[in-house]
Parts: sequence; C-alpha cells; structure tokens
Amino acid sequence: MAGKSSFSLLSFVGFGAVVVLVCVGAWFAGSKSDKAFESKIDRLMFDKDNKAPKFVLTLPDLKEMKKQQRQPAVEEAELASTVRVSTKRTDIDTLEEAIANIPNLSQLKDKPATQELQHLMLAEDMSEQVGSLVLPKISPEGLKPWNEYGTSVAVQPTFKKVALVIKGLGYDPQSMDKIARGFDSEVSLSLTPYAPEPKTKILPARQAGHETYVDLLLSSKNFLQADSGPLSMSITISKEEALSRLRRSLSTGAPIGGVIVNDGIADDDNKELLTALLEELRNRGLLMIDATHGKGLDAIKVDGLARRKADIVIDGNFNRESIEKKLKRAEDIAFSKGQVVVVVDPKPIAVMAAFKWISSFSPQVSYEEARNMELSKPFALVPVSNLVME
Repeated sequence: MAGKSSFSLLSFVGFGAVVVLVCVGAWFAGSKSDKAFESKIDRLMFDKDNKAPKFVLTLPDLKEMKKQQRQPAVEEAELASTVRVSTKRTDIDTLEEAIANIPNLSQLKDKPATQELQHLMLAEDMSEQVGSLVLPKISPEGLKPWNEYGTSVAVQPTFKKVALVIKGLGYDPQSMDKIARGFDSEVSLSLTPYAPEPKTKILPARQAGHETYVDLLLSSKNFLQADSGPLSMSITISKEEALSRLRRSLSTGAPIGGVIVNDGIADDDNKELLTALLEELRNRGLLMIDATHGKGLDAIKVDGLARRKADIVIDGNFNRESIEKKLKRAEDIAFSKGQVVVVVDPKPIAVMAAFKWISSFSPQVSYEEARNMELSKPFALVPVSNLVME
C-alpha cells in the first residue's frame, strides 16, 4: 500500500514538471515570434507594450525648412546692399582720416634754418688723430668742442627754456634728413654709434643749424633678451676696452658736442668703468646728457664735466596717451624750474608728437608785449648746450 502511494506521488511530480516545461517552451516560442524592431526609434513608435512613450518624435516639414534657409540669405543680401549704399562715403572719409592720423615723417615740411652754427666742419685745433680715429679735443687756447660746436640762443624774460633732443638717429638717412629739415634748428640731434658714414648725416644736419651729438650706449638691462651691440659699455669688458668703444663712437669725422647716454646698467657693478668714461669726456671738452631712467650716473662725480640730467625721456611705451602725458609733465617742469630737457626716441609716433607739441608754443614776444597778452605756452626752444653747466 505504501509502495503504491509513493508511485502515485512520483507520477504527479513528473506530470507537473512536464507541464512547466511545456509552458516555458510556449512562452519562448511566443517571444521569438514577436516583431523584431530595427531600431530603438521603431520600438518607441510601434511597440504595443509601450503604452506611455517617453519621447514623441515629430518629423520636420521640409518645405518650411527650405523657406527658413532662404530667408536669412535674402535678408543678409538686402542688409549688405543697404550698408554699402549708405556708408560708402563714410568708409572713405574714415580711411582718409585714419591715414592722416598715422604718424609719418613725410608730414614734415621743409623750413628755413632758424639759427646758424659757427663750425660746420671739424675745427683743426679741436681735433686730433689717435691711430685710425679722429677725435675731439680741447684746443691749445682752452676752447671746448661742446661749447664751440654749439650756439647760444637769446630768450625773452617771460619765456621758459625747452631743450629737445632726438636721439638714435642715423639708421635711416632719409628719416634724419626729414627731421633735420622739418624741425626748428634749436632742436638737437644725436646719432647712434652704429650709423653708417655718420659724417654724411651730421654735416647736412649742421647746415640746417642743429647741434649734433652721438649716443653713448650702456649695457642693456635685459642683456639676455636685448643686446645693445659691440659698441655698448658692457659690464664684462675692461676699462681699456670701454674707452676704445667710446672713442670709436666719437670718431664721426664731423663736429659733435658730446654724448647722449642711453638707458642701461649704471650702478656699482660698472661704476669704475663709467667714471673712466666720464673723465674721458671731460678731458676732451665734451658734454654729457644723462638720458637714463635711474640715478646711477648722478652718483658719479667728475669735476669740470659739462653735464645735465634729462627731465623727460620718451624711449618706451610708445602710445599716444603716454607720450602726451610726458610732454604735459615737461610743461609743468618748465613752469616750475624755468627750463626742461626732453630726450625723444626717433620712433615716428614720438617724433611727430614732439613736433606737434613744440608747434603749439606761444610765439616769443617782448616783456612789454607779454604784459598785454595771454600766453598759454610761454616756452622757447633752445639748443641743449644752453642748459648744460660744468
């Protein structure tokens, strides 16, 4: 009896397993027979089991798209046509104004000399041959080149003295010639020691009445990025080499009254070397204009040297606003001290700004006339030698 019951239970379990297998097989068969969707978009759009789709896709209207694409092109064409018609003349005017505002030395017009120099050529008694060089010297009578090669200008009592020096000239002979013939003769000119054939540039400048000088180049402060060349006073050279470089710079074959010292290293590292250079200038009767931005040269005292520290130096930050501020500062100094020395780099923007500035000076009148006039800029140009003292 017990054996019969066990057999019945096994039969029931077996039958149940068969039923489960049949159901599973039927489910898989139904799943395999479902429609195969080619993409996720098809499933979203056509799957009947997806009762609440997350996305509803709306196909664009091709006609509307083409219309929208054509419209901006038409509008842009119409706008461009309108702009061309309405601004054509304005564009030309703007271009002409822009060209006129570009600093250009060709804008300088020739003017007659406003002063004459006594010596247009080298004076024999103030020059000497040293090897292959012809160098300035003090004459046996004690005449000094800085004084003799310059000239003195009379200024009305109510006017302040302004000395303008344009340095770094000579690379471009045409530019120097335009400056020499376009500026008043009282403006002093200084050549770079690298100017080829300096005599051919100095003599015409002196014929136009300009005092002439040469740049003295110090060692560059940024010598790793900018080298001031083989005639600069490097801090690594000997005193003898420094003197040799100075003499080569002074040997121009034409009259020069001294040097304009360009910015560079001037401190305790080369104080001994610079002292020797200043003594050489003194011994040769030359003047020195200190156009450096520091006070290193001020600390070097050399008795008997004709010298002057420039009040304003324009040799960097060449934008119109900065230059105008410096020139305004020069006016303030002239009012407070009665005189000012301005040194300018030969960049056209700086040169033309200086030209415009000095052109704005009030014309000189006598003291009696000045009492009855309002002088906005009572400044008088003088050669730089007029503002130097030994």
